[in-house]
Amino acid sequence: MDGTSHPATVALSAVIVDAANLLRVPLREIAVEFLEARDWPDACLGLAQDGEGCADVITPGFIVFLGDGFRYRTDTRGNVRWETDTVDTELHVHFRQVGGIGGWSSEYYGDDASLTPADAARIRRFIESADFFHLPPEVGNGEPISDLYRYTIFLAHGRRNRTVSTYDGSGPHESPSLAEFIAWLKERAPEPGPIPPGSRG
Repeated sequence: MDGTSHPATVALSAVIVDAANLLRVPLREIAVEFLEARDWPDACLGLAQDGEGCADVITPGFIVFLGDGFRYRTDTRGNVRWETDTVDTELHVHFRQVGGIGGWSSEYYGDDASLTPADAARIRRFIESADFFHLPPEVGNGEPISDLYRYTIFLAHGRRNRTVSTYDGSGPHESPSLAEFIAWLKERAPEPGPIPPGSRG
C-alpha cells in the first residue's frame, strides 16, 4: 500500500475536496487540524438523512477536524459526510507527550462519550481560565530541558478547535493554566513507553 492509497490519505483527500467546494476556496486553503480513527454505527456514518436507508453495519473510518470549525465523518474509501449539526458544547481532547532519554511517548483521548461529568466540567473550566482558543501554537516555558518532554494538546469545543504545544523547560511557564492542565492530563494518560516502529515524526 503506497501513501496515496492509505485509508487516512484517501479520507483526508476527500474531505479537503468537499470542504473546498463547499467554501469555494482553493484546496490549499483548507487547514486540517486533527484526524482520528472511528467506527461508525452504520454505512451512513451515523448521519443518515430523513428517509435514507443505511446498512446497519459497523463502518470503520475517521473523524476529521478542520481549522474553520467544520467536522467531517468518513469511511476508509473516501465517502464523507459533513457534521452540519455539531453541538456547540461537544468536547474532544487529544493529549500527547513525547520525549525522555528513550524518546518515549504516551497519549490520552477523551470526548463526550468517555469523559465523566466532572472531567468534562474541568476541561470547560480550563478553556476559560487559559483562554485556550487564543493561545499561540507554541507556549514557552523558558529554556527547553533536554531529555524531558514535549506536550501537544488538541482541544475541540463545539465548532472551535485548536492545537497547542509546550515543553518541559526552565520556566516560568507563559501559561500557568496550561501547565496545570497538562499535569491533569498526565495523571490520566498511560505511563510513557517506547514509540511504536513507524509512528515517529
